[in-house]
Amino acid sequence: MGVADFLLGSKGFKDLNQSDIDAFNSICTEESFKAGETIFQEESPGDKMFIIKTGSVKILKKVKGKENTLAVLNPGEFFGEMALLDGLPRSAAAKANTDTTVLTITRDNYNSLRQKYPQTALKIIDILIKVLSNRLRQANKNLEVIQFWIE
Repeated sequence: MGVADFLLGSKGFKDLNQSDIDAFNSICTEESFKAGETIFQEESPGDKMFIIKTGSVKILKKVKGKENTLAVLNPGEFFGEMALLDGLPRSAAAKANTDTTVLTITRDNYNSLRQKYPQTALKIIDILIKVLSNRLRQANKNLEVIQFWIE
């Protein structure tokens, strides 16, 4: 059994078939973090994305020196995906909310997947785009609420 096999039962990755998962297994590694442990800091180099296998992760953003929770993510959800797309520094921090196991995909490994398994890489990009689109829509709604309260 490969490290990414659990994704077959995950809602967010439902479009992947067993051959896609096998390709995914070839590029993923597994890492574990204790509750409260920092996974990455805001502004640190972005070189890989993470998919939560077990546990939960807080996404945090500092505003005026105060750390704010933007989201709490659970198994099957991912974060740090912008690193695969743009390689820029992290826009937020990530911290294990509970003992957590994640799959990691480096930018280099994703580029290797694109070369060897382009159809699987395209499916991954489709998944990323859908989730990023939903997150942007939610951010827009949040901005509307904030604007309402400050006027």
